[in-house]
Amino acid sequence: PPPPPPPPPAHARPTAQPDLPTASEAWILAGGAHHTVFSHALDLNDMRQFAEIHDIEIAVIDNDTRLPAFKDALRWNEVYYGLKR
Repeated sequence: PPPPPPPPPAHARPTAQPDLPTASEAWILAGGAHHTVFSHALDLNDMRQFAEIHDIEIAVIDNDTRLPAFKDALRWNEVYYGLKR
């Protein structure tokens, strides 16, 4: 039989924001793959509302992410959510 056709090209290629090294480090600091959410259906405001309603942490990695401030936010969140347990 003839070989199968090649798969179709990807329709969307996400780009790391603000850049790959910063996004990678922030992603690992925030918990990596087992704490990751991505959606085409919801925007950031929807995600923030969901987190607030369910009283869960949200750590956003975007063009405004700066590692020192991101690390500080994670530390403060750890204290805040730790005290609420």
